[in-house]
Amino acid sequence: MQEERRKLIAEINSLHKELNAVQLLTLVLVEEFGWRMKFVRLPKNQKPVHVVFNDIIQSYAVLDEDGSLNIESGIKIRNDTPASLH
Repeated sequence: MQEERRKLIAEINSLHKELNAVQLLTLVLVEEFGWRMKFVRLPKNQKPVHVVFNDIIQSYAVLDEDGSLNIESGIKIRNDTPASLH
C-alpha cells in the first residue's frame, strides 16, 4: 500500500513539473473544487495538452498554456466511462 502511494505521488509530481507557472497556479486553485491532473497528452509536433479531471462532476478539461481551464476543449477521451467532452 505504501509503495503504491509513493508511485502515485511521484507520478503526480512528474505531471506538475510539465506545467508553467500560470498553469500550476490555476491547478492549485481548481484543486479546491475537485479538479486534479489526469494526464498529459503529447501530440507530435505540437505543444503538450494538460488534461484535468473533476471527480465530482465527472468531467474533463484542458489546462491551457495561459492558465485558463478550458472545459469546452472538445478533447476526446478513449476508454473512459464519463465521456462528458466529445
